[in-house]
Amino acid sequence: MTGSCATYCDEDVLAWTLGDSDGSAAQELAEHLATCPCCRGRATEYRALDRSAGACREGPVIRWRGFDSPFGPMHLAASRDGLVSLSWQAPSDDAFVAALEGRYGSAPVVCDCGELAAAEEQLREYFVRSRRRFDLAIDLGGLTDFQRAVLGAASQLGFGETTTYTEIARRVGRPRASRAVGNALGRNPIPVVVPCHRVLRADRSLGGYTGGLRYKKALLDIEGRADLLPPAASQIGIRL
Repeated sequence: MTGSCATYCDEDVLAWTLGDSDGSAAQELAEHLATCPCCRGRATEYRALDRSAGACREGPVIRWRGFDSPFGPMHLAASRDGLVSLSWQAPSDDAFVAALEGRYGSAPVVCDCGELAAAEEQLREYFVRSRRRFDLAIDLGGLTDFQRAVLGAASQLGFGETTTYTEIARRVGRPRASRAVGNALGRNPIPVVVPCHRVLRADRSLGGYTGGLRYKKALLDIEGRADLLPPAASQIGIRL
């Protein structure tokens, strides 16, 4: 921030920048800005901040939040239309933000804990087995029609309900595309909320899971599907 001036305080310059100054006061400050590099610099900075805030209020914006979970540090992100990302694989906040910036280009990516508080709370309730259904909007924009169809079909599965890759392929009208279904589920940007962990191989074995099979085991265990897991509970390897 530009240095201070004894004549006008930050509040005066900010009010002038936002158009909140009275007529005579606004005129006097405008004349002062013409001769004071310090205040003129502050006004320029406030104007830039106001434009940035306006873009966040009115245009596309991606908001994110980080919190601790049984899977480790977890990150959430949402557009105005709903969740766009849930991850516990990002090594840091900066890495998660960088991935969002690469995915969304010119849209501002801002940390906004308040906006995503409800999503965090619902996930915490799920992890302690007190929530069976998420009441959260999701935004699958940017994905292919096939990916959206596959994730939409997976989203129809209820708590503890499972199906197979082959059955999902049949539901989306591509009965021979079970491998492609697996690939689409493997790129699911909103795991847990979009429950790709409920999709199994045709022989009812677990199949794969992005980030490690132990997470799929843990999620199925939360949902009471121990019948699908290996006998040794220690193989889950996640404290819940």
